[in-house]
Amino acid sequence: MLPALTLRAQIEARIPSAFVMYKRPERLTILSGIPQVDVAGGIPMHALTEICGPGKTSVLVSLLAHASREHYCALVDAKDAFDPVTAEAAGVDLSRMLWVRCGKTKQKLRPLEQAFKATDMLLQSGGFGLIVVDLSDLAEKIVRNVPISSWFRFSRVVESQRTALVFLVRQPHATSCAGLVLKLTSAPTTFSGKLLTNVTLSADVIRTREKKGVQSATPDFSIKAQWA
Repeated sequence: MLPALTLRAQIEARIPSAFVMYKRPERLTILSGIPQVDVAGGIPMHALTEICGPGKTSVLVSLLAHASREHYCALVDAKDAFDPVTAEAAGVDLSRMLWVRCGKTKQKLRPLEQAFKATDMLLQSGGFGLIVVDLSDLAEKIVRNVPISSWFRFSRVVESQRTALVFLVRQPHATSCAGLVLKLTSAPTTFSGKLLTNVTLSADVIRTREKKGVQSATPDFSIKAQWA
């Protein structure tokens, strides 16, 4: 009978990775600038996050403003709805952000296809700490038809990268493939004359990496923002 060390050496000679333990990526997060979200852990890197419901502009601008302080960011804008002037006034460092405006070329690809293709390219190129894909202005029936295999592929690709991949959608679709799902609801808004001054949002944490099967949320929290 061969000694254990000799046997191990022979196995490793044929299968070098036989005794290598799988090490999960370090659980890093990006601050969103929303205290209640950040206290709960923030937006996870190495994972796909879905943020759905109204108030997405408030969350998007806050997230970009905080992430662009430390990371290069990319925004894939499926319907060209982003307002860089408002974003810069809110603290987004536009010099550290790539804005991909879909639907602005003569390509025959539809906005959703352009957005997914651009996201694939950004993930493959690397270098971005945060990639946000804004699909919230697309018709819900279009996003609903995205096969679960597409969400699964995105989640697997970003798993090995030091990147937070965030999709803004009207309703959750990736769910089982996501590391975090936040569902937003809006409370009555505050106007000064005809100017919107405050939007109060509440969010349910539908899913996290730690609690895969969660369908209910931690207690609702509210945030106030200057954008709709």
